[in-house]
Parts: sequence; C-alpha cells; structure tokens
Amino acid sequence: MINLDTAVANYASYESPSDTATSKLIIRRREFEDYCSAKSREIEEQRQSWRYYHVDQWTPEQLKVLRKRHQPPITFDRTGRKIDSLSGTIRRLRTDPKCYPNTPNGEQGAEVATQVIRTINDASFAEDLEVECCRDALVHGIGIDELMLVPGDKGDPDLRFVYVDPRTFFYDPRSLRSNFGDNRFHGVYKSADIDELDALADGASELVKEHLDSDGGYWTAFDTDRESLWVDSRRRVRLIDHWYKRGDQWRWCLHTGNVEIMSGESQFFNERGLSISKYHAFANMIDIDGDHYGFVRRLKGPQDGLNQHRSKAIHIMNTRQLKIAQGAVDDIEVTRREAARPDGVLVYTGDPKALEVLQPEQEFLQQTKYYEDAKTEIDSFGPNQQLIQEFGQNVSGRAANMLQQAGLAELGPFLKNFRMWKLERYRACWVAAQHYWTGERFLRVTGDQNVAQFMQINGVELDPYGRPMLVNVLGNIDVEIKVDEGPDTETVMGDIFDLLMSLNQNNVPVPPQLIIEASNLPPSEKKKLLGMLAQPDPAKQAAQNAIIQKTMAEAALANAQAGKAQADAGKAQTAGFLNIAKARTEGMPDGPEPKTPLDYAEQLANIAETQATAEHKRASAEALRNKDRVTPLQLLADHAQRHADRFSQSIEQIASRGIETYHRNLDRRVDDFHRAEDRDSRERVARFAAARRQTAQK
Repeated sequence: MINLDTAVANYASYESPSDTATSKLIIRRREFEDYCSAKSREIEEQRQSWRYYHVDQWTPEQLKVLRKRHQPPITFDRTGRKIDSLSGTIRRLRTDPKCYPNTPNGEQGAEVATQVIRTINDASFAEDLEVECCRDALVHGIGIDELMLVPGDKGDPDLRFVYVDPRTFFYDPRSLRSNFGDNRFHGVYKSADIDELDALADGASELVKEHLDSDGGYWTAFDTDRESLWVDSRRRVRLIDHWYKRGDQWRWCLHTGNVEIMSGESQFFNERGLSISKYHAFANMIDIDGDHYGFVRRLKGPQDGLNQHRSKAIHIMNTRQLKIAQGAVDDIEVTRREAARPDGVLVYTGDPKALEVLQPEQEFLQQTKYYEDAKTEIDSFGPNQQLIQEFGQNVSGRAANMLQQAGLAELGPFLKNFRMWKLERYRACWVAAQHYWTGERFLRVTGDQNVAQFMQINGVELDPYGRPMLVNVLGNIDVEIKVDEGPDTETVMGDIFDLLMSLNQNNVPVPPQLIIEASNLPPSEKKKLLGMLAQPDPAKQAAQNAIIQKTMAEAALANAQAGKAQADAGKAQTAGFLNIAKARTEGMPDGPEPKTPLDYAEQLANIAETQATAEHKRASAEALRNKDRVTPLQLLADHAQRHADRFSQSIEQIASRGIETYHRNLDRRVDDFHRAEDRDSRERVARFAAARRQTAQK
C-alpha cells in the first residue's frame, strides 16, 4: 500500500508534473473509471464474501421477513472457520526458496543467493504476510503484496515485502491471467488526509486543495463501507499509486484523480533486465466473465442452507399449531398466547378432542436433515481435521500428512497459483538485491543447532599472495530459483521420532541421544538432556572400571611372573657358572649339573608366552571398552539395511505384479478382439450366403 514513511526511498527519483501531465492524468483517470464500471459486479461479490467471512450472513430483506415471522436469525458460521482452516493448513506446507547454480562451479553462489532471499523474507515477516495474502485470495479472490525499498543503515537500501489490502487494489479489467501478467495497469487507492501529502512533495497539499470539489463520482463500492471512518470528509483526498505500462517500460504516477503529485519509471527489473511493477498479485479463480472470486462463492449456498434450516428448525420448536372446534374456547388469541408459553394454561369447553395441540415433528426432522447435509458439504471441502481426529491420537505424522494431501487435492489450481506467486516474489527480490546491494554486508545464517553464523557478501579479502579479491559479489552470481516443496519440518521429524520409538519397542537398541534429537522438545531442553546423558552412569562406570582394573591386575601379575621366571633363569645360570668354577679349583662337584642351551631357550619361550598372554588381556580390556559404543549403531544400521531391502523387494514385487496385470489385460483384449472379428466374419459369411440363396431363388 501507499506508505508515507517509506516515500523517500521509493520515490527518491521522480519527475515533476510537466505540461503533458494533464493529458496523461486524463488517461490514468479513465483507466481507474473503467475498472470501477467493468468490475462493479465483482466488487459487490467481494464485499458480500467479506461479510460472510465476518459472520454477517443475513441480508436486510431476510432479517425483515424473519422479524415478521418472529423467527430467530440463527447463524452457524462454518465458512469463516473453513477459510481459516485452509489458510492454516496451507501455511504448514513447506515452500521455501532454493537456488541452484547455472554454472559448474556455482555451488557457493547458489548458497549465497538462497540466503539473500531468505534474509529479505525473514526481515519482511514473510510467513505472516503470506498467511494474510492466502486468506485474502481464499475470500476476496486476489492476494497482493508489494516490494519496497526501505532506507538502510549500510549505505544501500533494504528490501521489504509489504502487505496490500485487496479492497484497495485495482487492475486492468481485461486481465484474465491468474498472475496478472497480461494487465497494462494496476495500483492501489486509499483515502488520506490532505496535510499528509506534503511528506511526498513540497506544496502538494496546496495544489490539491484547489481541486477538492471536482472529484465527484471517483469512488468504488468499497468506499461506502468505510465512509463512517472519516469524521471530517472535507480534509479527505483520494491518493492513487497508479502503475502503468508504456511499451515495455513500467512507469508510476502518484495522483489524486485531478492533480498529479509525482511520477517516474519503475525501479525494479526481472532476471532478463526488463522493467516490472512493484506489485505482485495472484488470483484464486477467474470465471467465464473474467471476474475474480474466492472459495466463498462455493461455500455460500451450503452456508445459507445451514443458517436457514437451523433457524427454521428452532422456529418450529418454539411454535405450536392448535386444532380447535367451533366454540370450544372463548378467546382464540388468548388460547394462542397460552399455547406458545411453556407454562401456559389452555381453557376449553366440551369434548377434550375439540382442542388439540399439533407438533410438526416430521417437518422438524426434515429441516434437521437438510441442516446436516449442508454442514457435511462444507466440512468435506478441502482438508478435514475431524477426519484426522477420528483416526485417534496415535496417528503418525506421515498418516496425517497423507490425509491432508488428500483434502488439498481439491485446491490444486489455487496451490499452483499461490506457489507461482511466491516464486515470482523470490525472483524479484533477488534481482533487486543484485541491483541495489553493492556494498559490503553480513547476513546472519542460523543452522540446525540454532547457532548463529554470518555470511559475507560483496566483501574484499586477500588471496594467499596478498592481492585483494572480491568475495560473494551478488552481481556475478548466476542461479536458477525454485520453490522447495514438501511436508513441514515438524511432520518429517515426527516420522523419524515414531520410527525410532517403534524400533525401541521391538527391542532394537536405539541410543537415547537419537530419540532426544528427533523429539519436538525445545532446543534448550534437548541440550540439557543430552548433557545429562553425556555424564556416565556411576554404577555402570564402577562395574566397567572394576573389570578394567581386574584385567590390568591380571596383566601385571603375568608380567611379574614373567620377571620372576627371568630372574630365576639368571640365578640358575649364575649358579651353574659358579659350580663349574669351583669344580675346576677344588676338583669336586658342588651343586647341580649346569643347564644346556636348550634349557635356556625353553625358559625364554615361556617368558615370551607369558608376555603374549598379558598383551592379549590388555587387548580384551580395550575391546570391552569399545563394545558399548559400536553395538547400538551397528544394530541400527543392520535394521535400516533390512528395512531398505524389504522396501526394494516390495517395489520389485509391485512392479512385477503390475507388469503381469498389464500383460493379462493385454492378452484379454487381444482375445476379445479376435473373438469379435471371428463373430463379425461369421455374420458376414451368413449374410453373404443368405443373399446368394435369395438370388438363386429368384
């Protein structure tokens, strides 16, 4: 919409009114008047759609008739609830921007472009804006926003998407495309105080005051709905942000219908360098007359039936019919009033059958049945949340998503238009960022662990040789922008959580860390629980330490025994040498016979065996330490592999059955064809034989 706060950024370079402004303004005014006259029926239907959405569903004529009948005007609003439900369900669908490189080495540039688009959308609160535009399209039939240049603090202007009220939007009545790609003009009109015009251009208010009385008939039906908002209508002026196409160039003109305040050329372009408008609109549905409409047109009939049949049923419950014989009561009006009261007293004379109170039960049941039919018709349109609830509380995220997709199939054309509108916005803001973001800036990137990082664009760094080089220059990035569609993140994580829980219930060991990561707990709680799990269990740690200490003690004992054996061998060898020396000196044997080299080799072999046993025990202790880490992950990997194998086998079986069914059907059709040909041949032969017989008889 026209925002005076951002007027300096959006209309910084404009043209002053020239001598040809009068003729140009006549054309602009005629374009707006053509819209008001050609789209009067569409505007009236849109006004009625908004009334139905805001639970104003009885016309003054209907209320007048109900008051005469003393019938209550009951309103059971299902239209507004259905519109809100559809808007909320569509919001949960994941349609994020995703950029793909157009060059072999453009992966880094694609990531930069994706983050630039997401930064602009996050700064514009795009999720809330898209919900508003989606609701407008569901009710009004048109959703609009505009791309604006906002003064920034980094030298370059910032880019923002701003919501536009569709009740202030006008367009070329000849436009029949859902994306308004064939219109030659469009814009926004609103009422403003005359003193606010000086914020746009100096002296604008004085110039407009001279033509306040010459604006008669320059209005639409939506203006009558907001007439009461202006206490002093003498200070009100219609301000029109009029965008029109001259050749291939989009231009804009800010005027009041009689006075042009400023004008200029469009500051936005597409990826091919062609001028585009700042307004981005899409249509829900377009009928054969070229009128745009929303889903209220489909829901209006069932909603009227819902209100009227329920009102009639309550009226039947509150009224009674009397069957009175002639002369049975003194005053019929008194009897009528008493019969209508819940504690009324009926006085009659003569036979009790002369006065009878009738209850139209059959008509009441019929009205209730019609009410249920209308309610079912509205509830069955689009995704039905009640149907999902009937499956129970334990329905998986995948099952709920499949039920939603079944209901969203009816909204196929609308979802296509909504997706293309978002894609057009993504492309427009990316090209604008390439054009206007020339200085260095940092973009905040939040990862899966909610850890903020920063990406530098249009920066300068030094290469390994000390030479300056450009980093992530937006003007040098060539990407293709698409919409990344799929189920919402909560549904995907819910499926993973359900899978892990089912594995755990089937006695498949699943690490608790995986279950916590897949849960929908807040990140702070996840971090706290993971920190608690990181601390070892004292009992398990004590038992594991005891096993390790026992193994180490056994290894130490084996080493000690090996050392003792080696010491005994050395002692024995020394004693043998001593005995030999004594024998040579004293000539008599003193001690045992010295050991041979074979005996020493045997002792060395025993020592090596003892050391090998100790090394084996140390390796066993290390294996016990690593077993607890490997086993759960190995089991989970084995289970995933088995699940993948079963899935592949199922796919192959389904494909085989499909091929066999196709061949059987083909063979059956061939047999039927041959039988039909044989039957036709026999009939032709019979007819030919009959003709020959008739010829022979003649």
